[in-house]
Amino acid sequence: MSTMITFEKWQTDYLDFVQRVEEPVVRFTGRMAGTVAPYVPEKPAAMRSMPTMTELVESGLKFRKRMVDHQTVFVRHMMKALNPMIEKFDAAPVATPTPKPQAGRKPVTRSAPRRMTKVA
Repeated sequence: MSTMITFEKWQTDYLDFVQRVEEPVVRFTGRMAGTVAPYVPEKPAAMRSMPTMTELVESGLKFRKRMVDHQTVFVRHMMKALNPMIEKFDAAPVATPTPKPQAGRKPVTRSAPRRMTKVA
């Protein structure tokens, strides 16, 4: 299995997990909102000109889309600017021969650490 297939599978598994978690969270939130709603006060007159919660959320979602679209264009421009380096990096590596151990040579080993002794 290639690294990209593994990465894409991880992404799919993650999104599946998020979807499984979201449904009970939404259900619980709906139950709690129904329980708490009778105790929520009405919006004060001084705050009537402020945007509604729905308007705030919609505005945030529109901004998120604009931001992601902007970042997508930026990343594509960066990839184009980095293309000479990327082409070199992504090129198939040239196979290098592995060195063979030489007969008759012993491998280098480390000696045991010395211990300090008190001189009387």
